[in-house]
Amino acid sequence: MEAIIVIAVVAALVWGLILALRGSLVLGCVAYLIAACAFGPYFTSFDIGGITLSLDRIFLVGLVVAYALKRQMGMTEPKPLAGIDLAMIGLLGVLGVSAFTHDYHVSGPGEVPVVQHLINGYIIPLVIYWIARQARTDEQTTTQLLAALTLFGVYLAITGILESLHVWALVFPRYIANPELGLHFGRARGPMVHAVSYGIYLDACLLAAGLWMARVGRGGKLAIGLLLPLFLTAIFFTKTRTVWLGAATGMLVIAAIVLKGRVRIAVLGSAIALGGLVILAKSDALLGLQREGTVQDTRQSADMRKVFTYVSWKMFLDRPIWGVGFGQFAREKLPYLTDQSTDLHLETIRGYVHHNTFLSILTETGLIGLGFLLAMLAGWVKAGWQLVRNQQAPPWMRAHGMLLLGVLGIAVWQMVGHEITFTPLDQSLIYCLAGIGVGMRQMLRHQAELPTVAYSAPPWMQRKIAAGQRR
Repeated sequence: MEAIIVIAVVAALVWGLILALRGSLVLGCVAYLIAACAFGPYFTSFDIGGITLSLDRIFLVGLVVAYALKRQMGMTEPKPLAGIDLAMIGLLGVLGVSAFTHDYHVSGPGEVPVVQHLINGYIIPLVIYWIARQARTDEQTTTQLLAALTLFGVYLAITGILESLHVWALVFPRYIANPELGLHFGRARGPMVHAVSYGIYLDACLLAAGLWMARVGRGGKLAIGLLLPLFLTAIFFTKTRTVWLGAATGMLVIAAIVLKGRVRIAVLGSAIALGGLVILAKSDALLGLQREGTVQDTRQSADMRKVFTYVSWKMFLDRPIWGVGFGQFAREKLPYLTDQSTDLHLETIRGYVHHNTFLSILTETGLIGLGFLLAMLAGWVKAGWQLVRNQQAPPWMRAHGMLLLGVLGIAVWQMVGHEITFTPLDQSLIYCLAGIGVGMRQMLRHQAELPTVAYSAPPWMQRKIAAGQRR
């Protein structure tokens, strides 16, 4: 049996390399994202030589090899490092030093091993970022990117709706119906078996569908327009407030860029006012939302955010510069749960990992780690904004700038409400789109810096021209 698995793996790698070399690295990155979501360890996994492999991990290895070969053959577009890249390297350096200067071997019940957390949450996304950044991009590639995300979003939306209706016979992959796998069973959670990860992808695919709609003909616009309610219905079925806020923020960001003058003011003002009224009028309903547990569980989930913030602040005050160590929050928080100076029920978070990416980085790596993270996010926002505002950039580049800004708007809400770095899914999507955007920005800068040189014929041609003129 092991021999059959090895042969299948080798065959998959060979064909994957052939397709990757003939195709686009950007689309290869998108294919990896889809594989990681739907064909990860929950779908199938096997051990070879003591190493656990899954289809998405094999695909990632093939993608890296394909990038290396394409780079060696001159089929990539190497772009110079930018300040944003240095911020990313700095963040990874701080995380690595912090992880390995503390006890990275021990992990308690429910905790992700520190090295695995570092690889999944940061190293794999950084690999995807670099490949996407250095890949060749053009109008056709970016259109295919939007199309691929739209079609994947249609699959996710249909799957989430079928989940919510309990039509399990039509749900694929089958493991989605297993309540023992993942989290949030009872909400729309897709092949990620996690409502937040599912929501991030679905929100991003919704934005991609809207941007793709601007590039197709009348029939295509009608077809995509009819799909948008499907996306919104599935987003509602996630029953996750940060996912709802992310979708609204992403759409508002793109609307703010596309619309002009009074129309923009009217639309954005109306949307913000309506959203504020809904929050004020339905705040109790939102806090008491019935999800996979009881209404009381949902209210407790909201209250736990206050506890996480309080405990994180106390931990930060004690170690503000370097923090308690990457991956150490679950253990280092325990002494703070005995604090009697507050009315908050601190014990409610004893068995939980952090629920806020920013506070997690702050408590574990201090101001230095958080500073690099914020610099990285700010650099991505700047890159997206520069693509949108650059009048020399072609429309397809400006469209990707809008997609990047919209997805960052989605991501910020998730980072405020959740720790999204325990798996490579969420980070890889964000890093992939950011890598494409930064690569485009660097390409435009390089073109702008190229000097205009008058054409000069080679010496042998100049001699022939001179001889002809003498005759």
